Amino acid sequence: MPDYRQPTPSEKIKLDKSHAMMVEGINEEKDPINRLMPTMSKAARDQQKSAMSLRNSVSEKAREGEAYNDAGYKKGGKVKKMAKGGSASSRADGCAVKGKTRGRMV
Repeated sequence: MPDYRQPTPSEKIKLDKSHAMMVEGINEEKDPINRLMPTMSKAARDQQKSAMSLRNSVSEKAREGEAYNDAGYKKGGKVKKMAKGGSASSRADGCAVKGKTRGRMV
C-alpha cells in the first residue's frame, strides 16, 4: 500500500496556487526580454522560490498523493492478447535474408 494520503481541500488550494506560481515564474524566466534584464529574471526566480516554500508548507505525504494523482496512472489489468510481431520480411529491416548467413571463401 502506498505511503501517501489525499490532500485536504485547503492543501489542494495551496498546491494548485504553488503550481500556478511555478509555471508563471518559469514562463517569465524563459521570456527573451527578461533574459536581457537581470532584475526581471531575478523576480521570476524569487517567484519560483516562494512557490516552492508554499508547496513545502503542505505535508510531504499529501504532496506525494497529489503527484500520484496528477501522474495519471491507469488501473492495471490482464493482457488481452500478445503483441503483434511479424517476420523479418514484413519488417523489411534486412536482418534475415535467406541464404545470406553462410560464410563464403573468396
